[in-house]
Amino acid sequence: MKTKLLAALLAILPVAASAQSPSTGSGRSVVTLQPASEDGKYTIETSVNGVGVRTYYTEENWFVSMSTTTYLFLYENGYIHDEDVKGITTLKLPDGSNSKGAAFVIRKLKVGDHILVTDIPAFVVSKQTVPLIIGSSAFESLGEVTREGDKIVIGNLEDIESISEVVDPVDSLRIAAQAHLDAEEYAEAIACFSSLKEKDALNMLTQYQYAMLLGILGKDEENISVSNDWLASNGGKSMTMDYWVLNGLGSSYGRMKDNAKAIECLEKAVAVYYKLFNTSEKGIKSGNFHDNNLGSTLYRLGRLYASEGKVAKTESNCALAAKCGYQSAIDFCNQYKIKY
Repeated sequence: MKTKLLAALLAILPVAASAQSPSTGSGRSVVTLQPASEDGKYTIETSVNGVGVRTYYTEENWFVSMSTTTYLFLYENGYIHDEDVKGITTLKLPDGSNSKGAAFVIRKLKVGDHILVTDIPAFVVSKQTVPLIIGSSAFESLGEVTREGDKIVIGNLEDIESISEVVDPVDSLRIAAQAHLDAEEYAEAIACFSSLKEKDALNMLTQYQYAMLLGILGKDEENISVSNDWLASNGGKSMTMDYWVLNGLGSSYGRMKDNAKAIECLEKAVAVYYKLFNTSEKGIKSGNFHDNNLGSTLYRLGRLYASEGKVAKTESNCALAAKCGYQSAIDFCNQYKIKY
């Protein structure tokens, strides 16, 4: 369950702090390579349309490619515009396979402090796990690209002053939080979300992610606070998020033995799910709706009613969970001879 939920959280990696990329003063520009954890891979300092993105550099004949999660984050937060998207294309990858994804234009790709490439074609590669990959061919229009030790040297560039580009510290925190989520560094992710909360800068998405993470890690008191704040600010805006926040809130209340509130939250979660998928108890009883997420919620609701001694509610919810195909509910119903 933890892996499934965290995999659904958008992930984008931030640029690590590094030394500035100097101009050589001889008509060349230099970008410093930083060793990455992956064998043989290097990172370079970049920003895409003003947002720092952790970027891998390859000397292969490669274009500019972006992972789906990074693309969605940038698009949904307004850093990639509708007019930047040029359509869907199929790419031939180095391993010989094909990948279908969006073709779009990066309006400003800043590399180090001295290179700014505008209107550069880029592609979304669904199989890609790292946020951004840039091949040497991306810089060829700027001059000859060579490698000198841990540096990429790009010739035929006029000496220019350092390009200053301010990245909003709030955006940096949001990006860092998602980076830590992607790396499964949950304590660090929570620290970033906590800082955003202190700055009153948790938006709908990051507050949702914060609540999900707290619930999954069993930090129930914090989850109850963050989730209730989220519902007060954003409840009704996204039924999918409403369901998961209510579901996690019910689990936290349940672990804290506040069964009344746990039941209230899970009943609301079930109601949202019915509305989201246009179904009902009748639809489930007919055997036409199978869903493990709903089955899990109904089963936990039934077990909560059992702890309160409410037999009819226990049986009805567990029976519905079994009809959804949830195996634990099926086993429970068979054990206690509950008809479903």
